[in-house]
Amino acid sequence: MKSFFTKIFFFGLTVTWSLGLFAHGTIIFPNVEHGDGYIDVKIYDSKESFLDEELAIESVRKRVQKGEVVVPLSKIHEGKIAIVAYHDEDSDGKLKTGLFWRPKEGFAFSNNYQPKGPPSFEKAAIILVHGEPVVIELNY
Repeated sequence: MKSFFTKIFFFGLTVTWSLGLFAHGTIIFPNVEHGDGYIDVKIYDSKESFLDEELAIESVRKRVQKGEVVVPLSKIHEGKIAIVAYHDEDSDGKLKTGLFWRPKEGFAFSNNYQPKGPPSFEKAAIILVHGEPVVIELNY
C-alpha cells in the first residue's frame, strides 16, 4: 500500500512539474545567427530603472549556439518587466554600434518593440507570467 501512495505522489509531482507550476521565468531566442559570443540580457521593472544596467533587477550572460538559445531567469518569475538583450558577438561586453548609434550586433526588446528613437519602458514592457516562456527575436 505504501508503494501505491509513493507512486501516486511521484506521478502527481511529475504532472505538476510538466505543467510548469515549478518553472522559473525563461526567455527563448529562436533566431541566433551564429555561435560566436554571448547573449546578454537585462531585465527592468520600472521606467526609472530602464536602461540603467546597474539598476537591472536581473542580468544574465549566456554562451550562444546557432539557432535557439534558452535563457533561464532566477530572480524574477512574474510581473511587469521590460527585457533588453543583445548578441555580444565578439564577447567584449559591449553592444557595437555604428552611424547614429545603430546596433551592429543582434539586439532586441521584449514585446517585439523596435524603437524609432530613444527606447521606452512602457512600449517594451510585458507581463511575465510564472511558467510561461517569453520568445524574443533578435534583430540583426
